[in-house]
Amino acid sequence: MGDLPDEVDVVVVGAGAAGCVLAARLSEEAGCRVLLLEAGSTTGLEPEARTPGAAMRLWTGPTSWGDTSVPQPALGGRRVTLPQGRGLGGGSSINGMAWFHGYPADYDAWQAGGAHGWAWKDVRPVFRAIEHNDLGDAEWHGFDGPMRVSRVRDASALALSFVAAGAEIGLPVVEDFNGADREGIGLLQANINDGTRHSVVDGYLLPAAGRPNLTIRAKALVTSIVVESGRATAVQCVDAQGVRRRVVARRSIVVAAGAIRTPQLLMLSGIGMPSHLRKLGIDVVHDLPAVGADLQDHPLATTVWPVVDGSPLWSTTSDADARAYQLLRRGPLASFTQATAKLRTREDLPGPNIQLTLALTALDSNRRAYPEPALTCSVSLLTPTSRGEVRLASADPTDAPLVDPGYLRARADREDLLEGLRLARRLFQGPALKAATGGQALDPPAWDEESLGTFIRDRGGSEWHPVGTCRMGTDSAAVVDSTTMEVNGVLGLHIADASVMPAIPRANTHAPTIMIAERAAQLIREAGAR
Repeated sequence: MGDLPDEVDVVVVGAGAAGCVLAARLSEEAGCRVLLLEAGSTTGLEPEARTPGAAMRLWTGPTSWGDTSVPQPALGGRRVTLPQGRGLGGGSSINGMAWFHGYPADYDAWQAGGAHGWAWKDVRPVFRAIEHNDLGDAEWHGFDGPMRVSRVRDASALALSFVAAGAEIGLPVVEDFNGADREGIGLLQANINDGTRHSVVDGYLLPAAGRPNLTIRAKALVTSIVVESGRATAVQCVDAQGVRRRVVARRSIVVAAGAIRTPQLLMLSGIGMPSHLRKLGIDVVHDLPAVGADLQDHPLATTVWPVVDGSPLWSTTSDADARAYQLLRRGPLASFTQATAKLRTREDLPGPNIQLTLALTALDSNRRAYPEPALTCSVSLLTPTSRGEVRLASADPTDAPLVDPGYLRARADREDLLEGLRLARRLFQGPALKAATGGQALDPPAWDEESLGTFIRDRGGSEWHPVGTCRMGTDSAAVVDSTTMEVNGVLGLHIADASVMPAIPRANTHAPTIMIAERAAQLIREAGAR
């Protein structure tokens, strides 16, 4: 919270999953002075916040921006909660910690769509370099990277019943969702180390924090980027004391504020669609209409099942369980999401398009808890075709932007999600799960097509994986040049976070975002050396 320097070589905006990686990697060059600015505070790093089983307590309050969507027509005009991490670590400090790379075809599609240098062959070595995986140095994993990744510890009887039920109905059991065979059902991996959340703060930022050329400042809201003669030269911000400051960046500015606030910052700086900016009284600095467009997310519908044999997480956190966690980092508090399934709704699809995720507590689609002992199976669409956008609500940087994900706008998305619900019901009819839950859901209460359509409309929500609002590529419509991570038409301004994804991967977006930041750091260094 100290003073801000007047001038540095590189300013990194946002200390989330990408920003922490970028600050750590770019400051490895001893002669490069790096300033990392974070709008939030260090809240979220306390012991309780690092307890995996306490993850859902972090989704509201000071650790989250508290975003909601604009009303969604396909969801009955409801607003959907979209909490994004605020504070050191960003989403890495508040998410469910699930660790998925995605599918090789996801990244090959990026390459085919114009994001040159981002095919599977390019990103696979980066994923391996990131990991310190308890599976060891196998073909698919690294063993000495900065991010700790582990298999489920103390898997619950209900999670094991989930996997067993899948096997009973003929689903392949997956040993490693980041390995050779990624379709089927199984226990998942998470960024958890010895029963404790392992965020990018642990893996990247803290090891780098002692470097004399790295300055980290929290509670510093960047309000605009200064562009002079086609080059980004400085950031305007409000520091922890509420004082307006200007910091010059001699080499570059790297924006890593996420898929919602990265386009917001660009538009506040006059970079975006001219008609939108002028309407709000913002001077147009650079005409780049795609800023804020192509918003994508994984929509979901959450089914809830009673527990008649076994105990869900929140009914097992007794004093004994708390002591087991405090002393040994064991028991139900040492993990959060334990099991998942990646499935396809039609045999003719090239790969899975639905993810079923078991949570050992009963949450509706907005992650609100049910009072009775129950568990949740969320049904997520991995391959949405619907697109949305982020726009400014006003020229005031403290006003939340308008977020329109366009959930289920495409009819095919609604149909696929409905089929995903049917897959969940089929799974819960497997003998192992039927014995644990009785086989009859609390929500939805009826499974005919009309009832399921109403259920999706009234209860549908989001996996909180927004991406794509500053798409990278090599075409003229792309926001970011995929070979340098520089904003097209603005020298010295780079973007490296989930906003640059050309298409959403079939994965929780935490690991892919870290991969983007790692690869981007190298590209930015190379661009600076030329």
